[in-house]
Amino acid sequence: MASSLLRSLFDSAVVDLFALEMRITGIEMVWLEVDSLQRSIEFYRDHLGLEVDDSDAEKQPSMASVAAGNVRIILAEEFKPMITRGRGMNLFFSVTDVDELYQEIKSRGLKVNAPIDEGWGGRFITVKDPDGYRLFFVTWK
Repeated sequence: MASSLLRSLFDSAVVDLFALEMRITGIEMVWLEVDSLQRSIEFYRDHLGLEVDDSDAEKQPSMASVAAGNVRIILAEEFKPMITRGRGMNLFFSVTDVDELYQEIKSRGLKVNAPIDEGWGGRFITVKDPDGYRLFFVTWK
């Protein structure tokens, strides 16, 4: 009897949890561990033209915040290099005109291949940051 009461309470608690309407509204922040904060700041600011709106080399770990539309990219310097850094992590950024961005990035001295069209409905360029993270910049058709 006690077990059926506990089971009933558990089942109603689970139902109540699923009855709550929880929605993911988007990605707010991406945290990237980097080997060199200064090198990463220079890449995101100087090559990609993003705004670095906060940087503190005195924090542990040293950190900077980069604005990318509605998303914040947190760069956190880790003293112990990770062999797997950059592997398995790809970031996709929507842009209004990938061809224009390509010309701008190229004029800043970054080597990048020309935009390509893919069958999944996007035209994009890909670059790697100093820690090997792949960044896709996509204009959707």
